[in-house]
Amino acid sequence: MSPDGRTTGSLQRRLMVRLVVVLALVAGCLFLLIRSDSRNAADGAYDQLLLASALAIADAVRVEEGAVEVDLPYSSLGILSMARRDRAFYKVLDSDGSPVIGYQDLPGAVRRDDAASFTDTVYRGEPVRVVALGHLIVQARRANWVTIIVAQTREERDTLARSYFMNSFLPVMLMLLVSIGLVWFGVRQALAPLGFLERLIHARRPNDFSAIEVSAPAEVRQLLGAINTLMARLHGNLESTKTFLADMAHQIRTPLAALRSQAELAMEESDPARLQRIVGRVHRNAVEASELTTQLLSHAMVVHRSEALHPDFVDLTLLARQVVQRAAAIAEDTTLRVEQEGEDDIAVCGDGVILREALVNLVDNAIKYGGDAGAVEVRLRPANGERGPLIEVADRGPGVADEEKPKVLSRFGRGSSAVGTVGSGLGLAIVAAVADGHGADFSLNDRPGGGLIARMVFPLDHRCHACRTGEGADSRAGHGGAGQGDKGDAARKAERGWLPALLLVVPLLLWPEDGQARRFLYAAPREATATLVIASTTDRPVMEGLIQDFQHRNPTIAIQYDELTAVELYDGIAHPGERLPDLVISSSADLQVKLVNDGYMQRHVSPATATLPRWANWRDEAFSFAQEPAVIVYNRDRVPEADVPRTRDDLIRLIHEKDVYDGRIVTYDIAQSGIGYLLATQDSVLNSQFWQLVDAMADRHMEQHCCTGEMLDQIERGERLIGYNLLGSYARARQLAGAPIGIVLPSDYTLVTSRVASIPKGAALAGLGGLFIDYLLSEEGQTQIANRTPLYAISPTVEGPFSAAHLLAELNGPLQHTTLNPGLLVFLDDSKRARFLRQWRMMTNRY
Repeated sequence: MSPDGRTTGSLQRRLMVRLVVVLALVAGCLFLLIRSDSRNAADGAYDQLLLASALAIADAVRVEEGAVEVDLPYSSLGILSMARRDRAFYKVLDSDGSPVIGYQDLPGAVRRDDAASFTDTVYRGEPVRVVALGHLIVQARRANWVTIIVAQTREERDTLARSYFMNSFLPVMLMLLVSIGLVWFGVRQALAPLGFLERLIHARRPNDFSAIEVSAPAEVRQLLGAINTLMARLHGNLESTKTFLADMAHQIRTPLAALRSQAELAMEESDPARLQRIVGRVHRNAVEASELTTQLLSHAMVVHRSEALHPDFVDLTLLARQVVQRAAAIAEDTTLRVEQEGEDDIAVCGDGVILREALVNLVDNAIKYGGDAGAVEVRLRPANGERGPLIEVADRGPGVADEEKPKVLSRFGRGSSAVGTVGSGLGLAIVAAVADGHGADFSLNDRPGGGLIARMVFPLDHRCHACRTGEGADSRAGHGGAGQGDKGDAARKAERGWLPALLLVVPLLLWPEDGQARRFLYAAPREATATLVIASTTDRPVMEGLIQDFQHRNPTIAIQYDELTAVELYDGIAHPGERLPDLVISSSADLQVKLVNDGYMQRHVSPATATLPRWANWRDEAFSFAQEPAVIVYNRDRVPEADVPRTRDDLIRLIHEKDVYDGRIVTYDIAQSGIGYLLATQDSVLNSQFWQLVDAMADRHMEQHCCTGEMLDQIERGERLIGYNLLGSYARARQLAGAPIGIVLPSDYTLVTSRVASIPKGAALAGLGGLFIDYLLSEEGQTQIANRTPLYAISPTVEGPFSAAHLLAELNGPLQHTTLNPGLLVFLDDSKRARFLRQWRMMTNRY
């Protein structure tokens, strides 16, 4: 600080700041230039996709009877799915500016030229890139301009721009850092004399408070004077402190010396027996006073830390070894042992300081009261399915009578076996307080053969929320031991046990939907801390086993399960009522994609979602957790083996050639069934013979129904002989229950849709929704799906009758997933849906 109050820096700092500022200004200019170029390059790349999408829509625009009609092509939005994280929006305006199809509130005005215009704007709360393209249609000498507007969020292009930027700006940053290093080196060389002064001060002895007498530059001359003054003041303070400590030591030593002198004088009196007792009492009272003081302080500390617990992971194995090592130094002839089940370290979530205090008291008590009778054992056991980790301290002492056990756990309480032994009666009270603070059970148990076992059992959910970020190792310690060791037995038991459960589920599984939402409540196994609300189109019996297994792992969570139709679920999210669900689960992947695309869902990122294949995760907002193959089902008793169709072409020829199947074909009524409509539209994209197949089935007076269960009932009874595009998981469940039906996974291709889970924006307990998604995608959840539900798991590593590996083994041809991306939005367009259903009805209602 200069005399006028202004702050000044050192010469080195001032030089460095000025030179670095110049370099930073140059770097800032390059930063702006490179960022602009990177953004333009990324926009140029993705604008081609945006324009291609608009042109694809333009090619589908027609004028029919004076009105603009658009048959939205699948490729128009499929192109945009190449930007896999971006949402897509579109609309078509007629010459008057009235919307024909698409999102009516999407920004964009009428254009009357065929030049593409690109702009950036904000739509539904997110920045988007928009292309507007005019398209001229001439009909009967009348020209009509229509405007195609397509928008795409900027996530992928911004990611590409950042990549371009980092690749270009990184060399500039490296050059800047090298330049700063060279400048720093030059400045230090120029100011080397100041370094000499620094080394001189560092080299001084700790007790050398003499003034520094060296020549110095003017910039530091005043600083040296201030340092010399400070050292003189510090020397005076240290001398005063030494005097104070010496006086304090003398004052403390005096009463202690007097107490000792009294004991020694008393022991020299003429009556040895009486004086010996006096001295013993004096000595014992001193020891008890010291121990009582220590224990009272420890008890106060434990109570305070227990009430304001700040938990962290505590390695019980390491803690036990440290305590035993400390105790061994003072245990004299007592043998101390640490015994542990399993090889992995055992950890809990808690306060390491007070857990150490509790274990020290247990070990000290065992040595004090039972150390002469045998070894003291500290035992550690990992968690199992019924309890959390536990720690025991066992001795061979006199133990504690049952009627005295509550007494010794209270403050100053001592049992009859402690008579004659110095103690404060606070040790076990401290342990009880520690156990209570951690939610653990502490008990005193008689040891077989004599002695006492002090046991502390931690709760099964000992991994508190604050520690779950590191739960991987703990979950392996708490749950992995038995699971890994008995993996083969568990798998065999699962294979033996899933069929009876499935037979009970099948009748409920195939109930027809009645259009009314049903609500089921699952109480928490323990005292509930929260209620997770799930809205789902999946039949409750299918999900019940997953819900119960999830609650077993999270016993304080209650679950409300609302069973809805796909349309009810969609409307409940798009037009929410009093409370949004915390999680939605749907078999209509296209409707889930639309909810995500329209901005109704929120992201959830975790290690479980990161491992999903690309087709099963869109924008980290929609997650496939189970597979649903579409299959051909037939009656084994009524359809000869030679007639069984293996491909769609086989089915067309069979229907044309044999009249016996007239009126015996059944499939979804796609106007009523959301999953039926999804499968039919995806078939129309993949299969060039789709409409030929529909025409052939219509020629044979096919039946149409809304639900898989109803169609399977008819095939099982022989009223219908062949069902097309039925859900394979339902059919397989019925087959395993004994129904005389056969299942064909077509060899030309097998279409597979998904059960999809998402978390709505604004969900009250979005974190619990994410926790349930992580469970569904975990190895435990996927194992449950593969063994306890009629759904097919997606994980390639789990085993079971409904595993992904089992599905692949049954395939006779390629598998085609309904990938979660904007391409699924095409057939949800009102105009496209109406056109598709009109063509379906026109072909199927001819007879």
